[in-house]
Amino acid sequence: MTSSHMVVRCEHGLHARVAAQVVNVVRDHESEVFVRCGNCPKASACSILALITLGASEGTHIEIIAEGPDEAAVIKALEGVFEGGGGV
Repeated sequence: MTSSHMVVRCEHGLHARVAAQVVNVVRDHESEVFVRCGNCPKASACSILALITLGASEGTHIEIIAEGPDEAAVIKALEGVFEGGGGV
């Protein structure tokens, strides 16, 4: 299992456009990927709706968790999405 911690920086939080980018990255990998914020149950990163329902607003700390054969690669790809202006 590999994980990475980030802070939501986008003023609109983890919204539909960012969630769609996350889902597209995850689809290209074999690992199972989840996102957790605060004490909320983890949400599947394969579901736009699950990601949006986390309610991760600006300033929220999130954790991305991946488990599988390419877990490090998917975490790195998601960090790239977020650092490249994806909203987190």
